[in-house]
Amino acid sequence: MPLRHHFEQNFHVRHRLDRYGAGRCLDYDQTGPEALAHAIAAEIGRPVSYRPVETDGAARAAALLSELI
Repeated sequence: MPLRHHFEQNFHVRHRLDRYGAGRCLDYDQTGPEALAHAIAAEIGRPVSYRPVETDGAARAAALLSELI
């Protein structure tokens, strides 16, 4: 659940998670304890199919910066 009124979490992080196929998004204001429990129960044991997360961001940034030095 993204923090309420938090631009980065509601837009950028949500977009990234969608791109990777990572789970489901819940609305903070509309998710009470019961709804959260049902969402967790529905996700447990569900087969996953998501893209591998890129881990070379720092190396790519360093390579780009080294060209400027």
